[in-house]
Parts: sequence; C-alpha cells; structure tokens
Amino acid sequence: MRRHLPSPTALLAFEASARLLSFKQAAAELNVSAAAVSRQISNLEDYVGQPLFHRLHRRVELSEAGLKLFDPVNHGFGEMAAALAMLRNVGTERQVTVGTTGGFAFYWLMPRLARFSEAWPKITINQVVADEPIDLVGGAVDLAVRYGTGRWQGLDCRRLFDDTVYPVCSPGYIGRLGAPKTIADLADHPLYDSRGIDGDQWLDWATWFRIAGQPIGGVRGRFLNYLIGVQMALDGRGYVLGWHRFIGQLVDDGRLVRPLDAEIRSPGAFYLTVPARRTLSADAQLFADWIVDEAAASAD
Repeated sequence: MRRHLPSPTALLAFEASARLLSFKQAAAELNVSAAAVSRQISNLEDYVGQPLFHRLHRRVELSEAGLKLFDPVNHGFGEMAAALAMLRNVGTERQVTVGTTGGFAFYWLMPRLARFSEAWPKITINQVVADEPIDLVGGAVDLAVRYGTGRWQGLDCRRLFDDTVYPVCSPGYIGRLGAPKTIADLADHPLYDSRGIDGDQWLDWATWFRIAGQPIGGVRGRFLNYLIGVQMALDGRGYVLGWHRFIGQLVDDGRLVRPLDAEIRSPGAFYLTVPARRTLSADAQLFADWIVDEAAASAD
C-alpha cells in the first residue's frame, strides 16, 4: 500500500488546508510554518499531477481535483481518529460526547438530560459547548447539533426541529419605555444579536425584519452569544430574538414578554450531525436516537 500512497505528512497538510481553506490556519493547527504546509501541498500536487487548490488573493479554494480528494482523505483520518479513541476507551466508563452551542445546551438539552440519565444511568454524557464550529472529524465529539440548511459537505444530518422566532424583552423594560406599536418601532431600541456558527445561515435581526416584511437598514445589534443576549434582555437592557423552543418557558413564567404578536418561522432548522460514513458506538447511537425522539416529542 505504501507504494500507492503519497506522504502522510502531505495528506495531513492537505486535509487541514482543505477543511480550513487556509494554508496559514492549517499551519497553526499542525504547529508548523505556512511555508512547510505550502511545500507539502506542492509535493502532493506533483504526485497527483494537477493543482488541488486555486490560489486567490488572501485565500484558497479547492480545485475540482481537490474536491474529489478531500472527502476520502477527510473521512479516512476521521475513521482512524474514531477507531483510536474507541480503543483507548475500551474497558473504561461508557461515555458519549455531544457538541452544541451554548443556547441549545442550556435551554434545550440540559433540562432533558435528567430523563436520559434515569433511563441509562451507566452512560455519561459529556458536552462540548462552543459558539464556534466544532471539529467532528478529529474525534473530540461523537456528534453535534448545528443550525442551518442541513446540507453540509461530509456530514450526515438528522433534522430535529425548526422554530418560531419573535422579539422579547423584560417586563421592566416595557414598564420604563412602553411597548412598541409596530415592528418598525423596534429599530429605535437596543437590539442584541447572537453570533451563529454559520454566519450566512444564522438568523439575525436584519434577516428577521426582512422576513417579517419590514426591511430596516442600519440595524446595529451587539454580537454576543445567545446566553448573554437573553441575560441582557432579562436585565432590562433591550430586545433579543426569542427562539420559542429555548425561551418559551421564560415567557410563560413572565420573566420575558412579547410586546408584539409578530413572529416568523426560522429559515433554517437544528440538525443532529455526524461525519458521513462514521459508525457510531452503540451508546452514541442510542443517545442520537434519544435526541431525535425528544425533539419529536417536544413538537407535540
């Protein structure tokens, strides 16, 4: 097999560069210089006899050949990482690691985990909580929840739910400044945005206004993670977009209020994702099925 494969170092450099679309970021991840990564990519291109990247101004893009190579290389390393992780954990405590954003973990998953633990007390659920992209291929997590269209290269996706989204603030804020009479009036108030993993797919205030039929230019929200944004609203500082499945209970309890009836359906949905072709452990598969069942039950 060695006669039919190029240097593993070159393949590592290619996989990181293709995934990050940056030689510089790949070098930082691999703890080598950008020149070393570029040299390994050039060696690999010599090996295959065609360019794997288009070198553009300050960025790179995969060529047609690069796209064909990325999927098998990416999954190959992912499968090796998963197998090694499984072997290292043989005979140890049964564990499943799930990656989520802070909002999903705090408002949706954590209130339900007690039910899972009661049913399967021998399985420990670890959470990697980050509002940045989570590396599914590297083996740090078994599966992850992600918002968007459900069309991501190299990932198998199971749809959990979309949501109803509406403006919320605290009762105290309404008491001080009064309720807005129209959607357009909201633009005169502090609007707290949350940063999404997929910036072009995430629902921000500007997109909410547009879908609600009131496109308003110059909305200048503050970019925070969702937990902080909700806390700012609870503290009476302004408005945040309320994802009903996350903060519906806060509205029911009266801690947050809906000053307007206006609401939209989220353009994307939340998906449970795993690397394509990865075989989950029995415990990870059980947990994945449980999340899907919980999502379906919560829609009833």
